[in-house]
Amino acid sequence: MRVLLPLLFIASNAPASVAFSGTGATTIRTCRSVSVTVPGASSSSSSSSLHVASTSSLPDLNYGLSDDEFHTWLMGEVKDCPGRNTYSSVYEDSIKAIVRWRRRYRGNPHLWKRIFKKERVIKELIESAPIIESIKHAVNESSSRDQDNDMEPSEKITIIDLCSGKGYLSMFLSEILPQDKVERFVLVDKAWAIASRETTELKSHHMNWDHIYGTDPRTEESYFTTWPIPLYTSKQDLKQSCNLRQMKKHIFGKTKGPIIVLAIHLCGTLSIKAVEMFNDNDNVKLFALKPCCLPQMVYANRGDIFRIGQHEFDARDVCSNGSFNRKSWDGPPRWHLQPKFNLWVENLFKGIDVGQSLMDHNDVVDEEEATDTGLRRVLVTSEDGSKSKDEIVVQVDGGFQNTYIFAERKPLTSAIW
Repeated sequence: MRVLLPLLFIASNAPASVAFSGTGATTIRTCRSVSVTVPGASSSSSSSSLHVASTSSLPDLNYGLSDDEFHTWLMGEVKDCPGRNTYSSVYEDSIKAIVRWRRRYRGNPHLWKRIFKKERVIKELIESAPIIESIKHAVNESSSRDQDNDMEPSEKITIIDLCSGKGYLSMFLSEILPQDKVERFVLVDKAWAIASRETTELKSHHMNWDHIYGTDPRTEESYFTTWPIPLYTSKQDLKQSCNLRQMKKHIFGKTKGPIIVLAIHLCGTLSIKAVEMFNDNDNVKLFALKPCCLPQMVYANRGDIFRIGQHEFDARDVCSNGSFNRKSWDGPPRWHLQPKFNLWVENLFKGIDVGQSLMDHNDVVDEEEATDTGLRRVLVTSEDGSKSKDEIVVQVDGGFQNTYIFAERKPLTSAIW
């Protein structure tokens, strides 16, 4: 089947004309009349360890349940999740989104089983909920702002999902956000395959993209066309300067409307790269970062000084040994890392450039206790924008990576700030 799609720069070195071949492939025709065939390979990447409290198991791959029964079951699974009450509308919208995913893949049980791993999806929802709520506010308020000022609708928003993995965050948002306000999602990850003639099949180290580009066996329609807001993949290694230059030229440089950059679970120095994307691209309207693990000791051992914008700090203060090996932590006791993690996120926060601040970084201007999350906010405001460092408890049972960093250029979204 051929479908009409806009051409997007999706690979660091993909040519303008690309054509794939492979078993079960879907052919896509772009507006430049370039034929693109997306391979239907079934390899998948490994995932990190996840921990979500479980109260029941899903019977018979859930295909024996009606949509209403599946929805009710899922709502029961998340009722005691951290943030469930604080972000109640996000949870409700996201559960409805998962029901629509299930409906989309109903004719492809193997694909659905691969995509819907309950613990993984619920963990993604728990940690994404604060960001989903902020993005909903930003998109909806931009629409209201246009109407209040009797302005023509502004350019549609492009949302870039850094280190996206399979793209669960963008998959939630595609089902939740208004189609008339968001142009597309760009799922950036080094594990995607490159869109080029040489890609005839996915290799073992590639992430499977059938949930985006695969074919519905019931209709022979590409799943790509079934997402309310299109999902595009872009193979990029954020640690490679050449990839960053290509992103700046082909994505940030060629996008007409405002851009939102999302960065969840960014390990080590990848968080620095994400902050630099906000600092270096004036068309990034909103930035949301949830840092993950600390930089490795290699930076400290060679005496590196990290620099983000006009801020710099010693790598020895924030680097640590240790990493997850599948589900096991290999390194010092994790509680031992919390002080360094707090210093790491504080330095990332100071490196975000929203102009000359009107108050000191250390001023706590808003502190409150949310219903089931301990919320502490540090807010910095300037003439050009605002940034905040929020402590929102989403990790429990010894987890401490509960910091969310937001930055926005004016005009600001009042519901966020």
